[in-house]
Amino acid sequence: MARNIIGKHKFIILFTIAYFALGLLTYKDYGVTYDERVEYDAGKYLLTYLKLPTAFEYVEQLINNRPVNIEHRQLPLLSEYSRVYPALLNLLNPNYYFEWFHLQNIFFGYFLFFFAYLLFYLVYKNGIKAMVGPVLLFFTPVLLGHVPANPKDIPFATVYLLGILALSYFRGRTGSDPVRPLPVEILALGLIFGAAQSLRTVGITLFVSYALLEMLEAIQARKAATAINCGVKLTVILLVSAFVWILFVPFLGANFFANAAYTLTNAAGFKSWDYEVFYLGKYLLKDQRPWHYLFGYLAVNLPVLELAALAAGAILIAKKKLKFAKNHPINIIALTLLINTAIYLALHPVVYNGIRHFLYLVAELVLVSGFFLIEMFDTLAKKAKPVMLMGAATYLLFTIVRMIHLHPYEYIYYNEFVGGIKGAENLFELDYWGAAYKESAQYVLKVVKENDLKNIKVYACDNQFAVVYYSQFQYSLVARSRDADVIICDTFKEKLRALQGRDFYRDSHPIVRTIQREGTSIHNIRARQELKELFM
Repeated sequence: MARNIIGKHKFIILFTIAYFALGLLTYKDYGVTYDERVEYDAGKYLLTYLKLPTAFEYVEQLINNRPVNIEHRQLPLLSEYSRVYPALLNLLNPNYYFEWFHLQNIFFGYFLFFFAYLLFYLVYKNGIKAMVGPVLLFFTPVLLGHVPANPKDIPFATVYLLGILALSYFRGRTGSDPVRPLPVEILALGLIFGAAQSLRTVGITLFVSYALLEMLEAIQARKAATAINCGVKLTVILLVSAFVWILFVPFLGANFFANAAYTLTNAAGFKSWDYEVFYLGKYLLKDQRPWHYLFGYLAVNLPVLELAALAAGAILIAKKKLKFAKNHPINIIALTLLINTAIYLALHPVVYNGIRHFLYLVAELVLVSGFFLIEMFDTLAKKAKPVMLMGAATYLLFTIVRMIHLHPYEYIYYNEFVGGIKGAENLFELDYWGAAYKESAQYVLKVVKENDLKNIKVYACDNQFAVVYYSQFQYSLVARSRDADVIICDTFKEKLRALQGRDFYRDSHPIVRTIQREGTSIHNIRARQELKELFM
């Protein structure tokens, strides 16, 4: 029995071993990113909140004695966002080491690839074909690069993919097993939908997609009993998902209807964020982003192999040369993509940090490209199949080489259509997630130690906590660039400061070192003229 299971799934077992081995080798490479500290602190604060009853005295203490970096909107009773995942990480990492947080993120991030494998295996019952999903996801650098240090978007993408898997499983049983295990289906879908909604409000699109499919099936049946059963089932699933949502987000439990309405309406606006984004060579405020922002980033962030597969598959479907069964996962994914696209175009939600907020859609598109590749491969003539395999393998090998050069900043990847990092430099944001501040901070620390420098003052354009974390308190951080001996800045912020006329240090603090990837600077370190030689 066990030998048979291993034989069927040996490739995912090998992938798993390689994945965790690579994670153990690299988890210390990744820097603290912009939102990490807030997320982990909010998770720790949620644990504290859950230990005590919500009495008046405690609520007063909750608000007035919160950690200095926790804002009111991030408190358990006042935040519409779930911090259950960061709370779990805190339970497993009581010493609050960021390196351990990154290792934990890598561990839990594995399930994104595992769920992709299960989804493909559900369709093909073939271990080799099922590997197409996780392999393509792994070699999508903009996705893989977020796994270690993004405790928000990767967990949501993972749960969202689990929702697609669950929908595909239960929907796929309709034809072969008319007597579907309703209690299991209702409980499983309710739990998954609720978890997805708690991580991101847009997770509700899973329930909407499921409801549309079920209602369409009930309409086609033309039976009153079927329609009633459908309505009851959807209502119970909605109630279960709402209960899970309340468990994960105490804010909702305090005043469900009003706070749920607030959560849904606030999701698009996100009034707390009002900074510039860099898109197609222009710095734009949130209200100035064009409608094609999402589609532009998808076009330059997805690897060319996946874009080509998506285009070819769409053409073949339009020509009716490629068809999928009604309950094939690709149809469910297509429906969720359609709904999410409609929401994006209608509400014009606030998005920033490149494509970070839409990593769950990136994962879906990658899996669609995988299904297309398999179906196209199966229809090829025998002589043409090795050519397709060789072409795909060559491109993946080329992508591996690029990922090695980008490490540990794989998320700044741009595809060959835009000319890689070099071509994207003046069009899109590069280190939008701030991980490179670690490398800059550690270089300054190295120079300070080697030269026994004292009282060195450093100014960081952003991600100040990361600079302090990696400084080992061998130098101090200052709030104004004019007071600094050394200035650390990512190129995105530095160009913006120059545009705003705030680069007062340009002459007094020349660039002494740059962090580059693919021949392009993503970070600059500047030092006073008198310290210039020491830092070069």
